[in-house]
Amino acid sequence: MKKKILWLVIIMVSASAWGQKAVDRSAILLLPEWKQIYDAYVPEAAAIAGLRSKAPGFRADVYFGFWCADSKNHVPVFLKIVDSLNVPELEVNFYEVDRKSAPGQKYYVEEALVEKVPTFIFYRQDSEWGRIIENPKDSILQDMILIMF
Repeated sequence: MKKKILWLVIIMVSASAWGQKAVDRSAILLLPEWKQIYDAYVPEAAAIAGLRSKAPGFRADVYFGFWCADSKNHVPVFLKIVDSLNVPELEVNFYEVDRKSAPGQKYYVEEALVEKVPTFIFYRQDSEWGRIIENPKDSILQDMILIMF
């Protein structure tokens, strides 16, 4: 019953406005499958230690869809990495996007040029520093290291 209510709330909120909407990180882990991926992932300690010194100068905007399998596979992992870094100065914003409304629609979020989800955009001093688009080249953690170093 709780699962049905949760899905109903997600559907109602998603239907309220087309485009993107800010999502609190705790809402992401309400979905059992997403929470399971988060709990199962153990980031490499040495990589986290190296990344920790670089993270304070960055901000990340994450565009994803609860309906998207790639988002389900990568957003919980990203969350676990951010939590493992434990760097309060690393600002992370999560935005849920709706499915594209028309077959010819190019962007989920035109202002940010988000064509695929999930898209993780990293900024340093308000300049875009790098992106992870849909699937990482290596892993979320390794791609973050390449962007931040």
